[in-house]
Amino acid sequence: MYKKEIDKTIKPIVDEFKNILEKDWISGVNDNSFGNVGITFERELGKSPDSTYFPDFYGVEIKCTTINSTYPLFLFSAAFDGPTFPEIDRIVEKYGNYDQVYHNKKTLFTKVNFKDKTLVNSKWYFQFSINDNRIFLDVYDLDENLIERKSFIYIKTLYNHLMVKLQRMAIVYAMQKRVKGKKYFKYYKIDVYKLKSFSKFMYLLKNGDINASLISRISKSGIDAGRYRNKNLVFEIDKDKVYYLFDRLYYYNSNTGKEIIN
Repeated sequence: MYKKEIDKTIKPIVDEFKNILEKDWISGVNDNSFGNVGITFERELGKSPDSTYFPDFYGVEIKCTTINSTYPLFLFSAAFDGPTFPEIDRIVEKYGNYDQVYHNKKTLFTKVNFKDKTLVNSKWYFQFSINDNRIFLDVYDLDENLIERKSFIYIKTLYNHLMVKLQRMAIVYAMQKRVKGKKYFKYYKIDVYKLKSFSKFMYLLKNGDINASLISRISKSGIDAGRYRNKNLVFEIDKDKVYYLFDRLYYYNSNTGKEIIN
């Protein structure tokens, strides 16, 4: 019986996944890192961690997660385009709270979307709006009176990020365990997808299925302690809604032996 061949654009990541699969349990890179599961997988690919504008591996963006993780899937990050640069500095200075360790620096972490207003530091509400090819961050007081509509990102900026970085995306799933305090991963399942369209992304963003996290944090350890990190907007979607934005090209689960080529 004829077996459908894997799309050539995703074959390199599928082949490398199966090579890593044969290694069984793999020692994690850094037990204290939030992204340990992804950093470890990239090490096995022979790739250094980065946060570049481009896909991770031969045109495929890689997202790693553990079997029971409830965290959303981070799609891409982008900076505000204006009106100042870097605009997030102005936002954090005006609406952030002072850090509990570095008392002279402010931080901010909040969700933002189009559909609902998000309470920020018990003082304001944040919400997205759209006008003149720009997405604005609207700030309201507690009585829901608009007090600011300044910070913006061009829709074209989102288009460029999405279309360059996420034409193809692989989600790699891992089991994890600890042995004598050391974390280990076993990568057992992969889903590979192709992007539907930018118009679908915008529809989901406006509908509240895609959110953004506005992040400005301070590193608390290592050589970067006391420095800001993740100063940007991170667009994200729940893993159970991935099929809203992507069509699946390939699926393989080593635990069940099930393989699907679309």
